[in-house]
Amino acid sequence: MIVYDGTYRMQPDANQGFKPRTQWTCAWRIRIINLGMAQPDVQHIRPMIVIANQTGLATSLSSCAESIGKKISRDFNLDVSHVLWVEHFPNKSNRWHVATFATKSQFGHHKNYSIRWRPIRPNELNLIRAFIPNIEDPR
Repeated sequence: MIVYDGTYRMQPDANQGFKPRTQWTCAWRIRIINLGMAQPDVQHIRPMIVIANQTGLATSLSSCAESIGKKISRDFNLDVSHVLWVEHFPNKSNRWHVATFATKSQFGHHKNYSIRWRPIRPNELNLIRAFIPNIEDPR
């Protein structure tokens, strides 16, 4: 079930934990899919999917993924480790990439993550396609 589908904006602000490359608002089209609600009989390793599409008003999510991932997780009460993080580049050869967040360090409740990017796997794309049927295969 898609639990959020909208434009997600971040103002360039030092209090958000990152400094964007530009001084303009960063924006992505974000879709959050809850697999647990859609398939309650199936136990998913990552029951939530966050898909970020570039809007043209943002730097690539990959350039500030840790900060955005933390902020989206806080705003939507998500556990970073239980989310499949996907970035879609519709204007760049229709590329899809998945980010894996691994805890790098922790101080109290504050965690820092290392992030690795890889191309999306066919089974992951098919899972997303069940909720967003009009997506095209990556080239």
